[in-house]
Amino acid sequence: MSRRSGKVRRVLSRIFKERQIYHRSDGVVHFISMSSKSQIALATIVGAALLWVAYASVNVVFKEQIIVAKDRDSRIMETTYSKRIHDAQRAYDDVSELNQIIKQNFDETMADISARHQLLQNMVERKTSVDQGLDTLATGLAEAGGPSGQHPTNGNRIMIDVNPGEPTPRQSRIEATRRQGAEQVRDGGPTNGTASEAINSMNKAAADLYTEQMLLLASLEEKANNKRDQLRMILQTTGVPIESVVTPAKISNITLAQGGPFIDIAVGDEAAAKFYQHANRASGAVDELAALQKAMLNVPLSSPLIVGRRYTSSFGIRRDPINGKYSRHNGIDFAAPWASPITATADGVVKFAGTRSGFGRLVEINHGNGFVTRYAHMNRISVKTGQKVSLHDKVGELGSSGRSTGPHVHYEVLFKGKPLNPRRFIEAGRYVFES
Repeated sequence: MSRRSGKVRRVLSRIFKERQIYHRSDGVVHFISMSSKSQIALATIVGAALLWVAYASVNVVFKEQIIVAKDRDSRIMETTYSKRIHDAQRAYDDVSELNQIIKQNFDETMADISARHQLLQNMVERKTSVDQGLDTLATGLAEAGGPSGQHPTNGNRIMIDVNPGEPTPRQSRIEATRRQGAEQVRDGGPTNGTASEAINSMNKAAADLYTEQMLLLASLEEKANNKRDQLRMILQTTGVPIESVVTPAKISNITLAQGGPFIDIAVGDEAAAKFYQHANRASGAVDELAALQKAMLNVPLSSPLIVGRRYTSSFGIRRDPINGKYSRHNGIDFAAPWASPITATADGVVKFAGTRSGFGRLVEINHGNGFVTRYAHMNRISVKTGQKVSLHDKVGELGSSGRSTGPHVHYEVLFKGKPLNPRRFIEAGRYVFES
């Protein structure tokens, strides 16, 4: 170590030899003697100063770079954050738009479903009301039985199958309606886009419901048409023109003081247009059925006796029971025990209640639509003129007053003043309740 340090001192001594620095001031020469140590010290100080300057310069440069780098990183982070905020805002806007689309589609779908439901509900309620009215009529007619008093043995039902249809064509019509409903709602829904899956799922559920509503309409129309045809056939058996009895069906919800422009609710929507076309047909069938049911309440389809009776004289030409001569008999006769109750054969208003030549004690009932019934040869009258009566209300008691050979009721049906065969009406009534 001493050798190395001595070598270093020798090198330093050669480099930093003792020097004199001369300078002249005011003609006088001065010198400063600098020893090796002083030079080394000065060199050290100068070197340290240079190192400090270099360090400071480098530090300043690097700090500037660091600041610039940090500023650049900050701007990058800010740009990235702003982009993320923008993307998040766009995503939020997309979700909001999607929700708005779904909500709008849902509201439109629910409004359409609700409108169709209300229409169907109204139609079903009207059909149910008609069925209940016919059930009541069938039950009342079953109480009286057929012309000779026969009663159904297999229970009552609202109508018999006057013209039964084959099950296979009916099933094919139902399936055709199902396919038609599915095809009508299959098109027009969105197949691409963000809202596609949600809206398609909603539309599928709505399509299934639409198909079921179409099937209900088809079933309702078919049943109403079948029952309408059966009632028309029953009325035809009476010999009275249906057009003379049934008022043409009108819009069922018509009331006074209504108006306004017609605005088609199905414009631009093929499925809705098809639905309301079916609905119009079904509603028309129900309206026609309701008109027929209302008319039948005023048609005398029952027997004037609901107790056991015996058919004793027919309608038309017969030999007079008293003088034996051929004469016209404008009604039919039923024999039964004395004072058996004679009842109204349909709803109506008592037109006459008193005594008339040849008929004895007589009651006439106006049923409306041109129908009048007569009940003659009574022992006692139970109603008064102007009194309202319903089917099977008691109007008197069976007797033998007037031109009669024994206790019986002479029963007539007149349509617009013309006598018709009452047996045909009672037979028609039998079709209503027999199974």
